[in-house]
Amino acid sequence: MRVDVKRAMQQSGVIVHYGRFDGKPDVGPVTCNIDWPKRFLMMRRHTAAHLLDYCLATLTGTRVETTDSWLGDDPYVGYGGSAPSNLDLERLQELANSLIQRGLNVQVETLDRDDAERLIADAPNIARLPKSEKLRIVTIEGQLPIPCGGTHVQNLNEVRALEVRGTDPAENGFKLHFEVK
Repeated sequence: MRVDVKRAMQQSGVIVHYGRFDGKPDVGPVTCNIDWPKRFLMMRRHTAAHLLDYCLATLTGTRVETTDSWLGDDPYVGYGGSAPSNLDLERLQELANSLIQRGLNVQVETLDRDDAERLIADAPNIARLPKSEKLRIVTIEGQLPIPCGGTHVQNLNEVRALEVRGTDPAENGFKLHFEVK
């Protein structure tokens, strides 16, 4: 039997895997394999999405609130509000790639909720945090720490390069399409 895991989340101290079975599930030991090329691509895209948050906030001089993201084919980050009329996508891409080339480290740590909330007091999307005793915090060197349970690269140079592909209007905001190269 095979299960293609689409997502895994910690709930009440247990890692729960979500996916589809290609047969009837059995009880007993399992052997797990990671599709490393796909996993690494998702790690690169996920880290790049956080980098885009930082770059967008830097170029617009405003705090950005993400509404959603998609890391599969045609990846994007969704943002609340209208796309800034003066948003220069070429400049956004140049800033992101300059930070990637600098090879900034990406730190991941798990903190008690009280400590984490003090550290991330200025982070966007705090209202969307899970109600748990511990929070996972991701910090790209020189940027604000953000709560995130996803997978990330250890250094921005692993992203290699980022291409900003454009924006589309979305319900209550806009989507910023991108790809890692």
